[in-house]
Amino acid sequence: YHHASRRHMPLNKRAREEPEEESIEKRLVNLIVRIGDRSIADLNSHLRGLAAALTAELPTSRTLIYDTILDCVRGLQPKAPIYGALCGLLAANPQGEPDGVVAADIVAQLGRELQEALDVHATFSIRAFCRFAIELANARVASVDSALALLETLLAVTAEPGVLPARAEWFACVVLDSLALGGEVFTRDAPERSAALLGAVRAYAATRGADALSAPALLLPYGGATRPGEVTEHFDALFALVEALSSDSYHWRSSLLLAPSRSFASELAALEPLPLPTVSVPAHTRGCTYPCLRRLRLCSEPAADGDGDAAMGDGGGGGGGGGGGLGLVDRTLMEEYAWLLVSQFEESHKDAAKLLHGLAENLAIDACEPLVETLLSMLLLLPAPRHRQTYYACLLLDISRLLTPAPRMLVRAVNTLYASLDRLDAELAIRLADWLSFHISHFGFNLEPFEASW
Repeated sequence: YHHASRRHMPLNKRAREEPEEESIEKRLVNLIVRIGDRSIADLNSHLRGLAAALTAELPTSRTLIYDTILDCVRGLQPKAPIYGALCGLLAANPQGEPDGVVAADIVAQLGRELQEALDVHATFSIRAFCRFAIELANARVASVDSALALLETLLAVTAEPGVLPARAEWFACVVLDSLALGGEVFTRDAPERSAALLGAVRAYAATRGADALSAPALLLPYGGATRPGEVTEHFDALFALVEALSSDSYHWRSSLLLAPSRSFASELAALEPLPLPTVSVPAHTRGCTYPCLRRLRLCSEPAADGDGDAAMGDGGGGGGGGGGGLGLVDRTLMEEYAWLLVSQFEESHKDAAKLLHGLAENLAIDACEPLVETLLSMLLLLPAPRHRQTYYACLLLDISRLLTPAPRMLVRAVNTLYASLDRLDAELAIRLADWLSFHISHFGFNLEPFEASW
């Protein structure tokens, strides 16, 4: 985001020649981009300080501030709750701005951006802006009813005549992801409507199961020989997540679901939520794709509901131990966060690795298992990976160096694949061999400890 590139200019000269306005803009952008990167424990105080700084700059830098927030929402999707709370604080403390103007500006711009993303079928932008819409409802910037109406519109795609299974499942996944973020507020402020929406999702899940709308054998890693538990489809993972979160064990809370707006409830209570603009979903057209994360279970199954999940709290985040054995909720959330980040940073594997490492540290969990499985799942996706194979290969190298337990998890995953090599799809076997040769070439072509199990 807006990095300076004058590397050959002496520092003092660069400081003298850089216009003051440009310097202020860069500082604002950097503050917005980096919020929440260092310490989740101090997130509330950092948000309050950033909101105060941005409020003072709104009269002169309004467009820059709004555009940067939406850019971050699109590229840094796990931080959507942080940017939702930030917008709530900006709207609650306008300081010189007419009441409601900041909220109206944000809601209107989000509506335009979301409709444009739907029109051009920008799938990751659609998901990002839907997540942000839910977080604006959590922060009382947008109304709960309009957020639920948005999700109802998206879920209606599953009932389109002759809808493609991939299209139906993708929009259902967007709804499930949004329910995980907003379930607590939805059930509190609009219990009947949220229950009806959840019931509609469950009805779709039942129909999907009855119609066997799972992936064709050609898209499964072991073809028709794929066994139950070896692969988890994207919808199945998110549906299990929402079912767990809606249970009495969670009450829609997990320490991996950041909820900073909850800490500012007294300040946000004075806001009058605004309705989100109505959007329409264009029909499917040739060339539209629906990216998903088909999870390969290569290390171990997640622990049962509640077992191994980080403690649930009221704050902005934190919690969780350093050991393995993540529960279903925490593991699924970490896999989603990893998939969303990796999908956005193909141009720089180093930036992606730093973000993944920082996320694991901030959330205080041992994320090696979900990270390794997610990266290998993306690498071994059929019919083809979404990004270049070298991107995933470099990321696996980076993670192996940044996270101490990662190599051990990588050994476990690779040994699982090699134990099933006779069933593995031929294309994936070649892809696996290409990646492994690349990986060991960075470690003196040493196959240990892999060869011990072969």
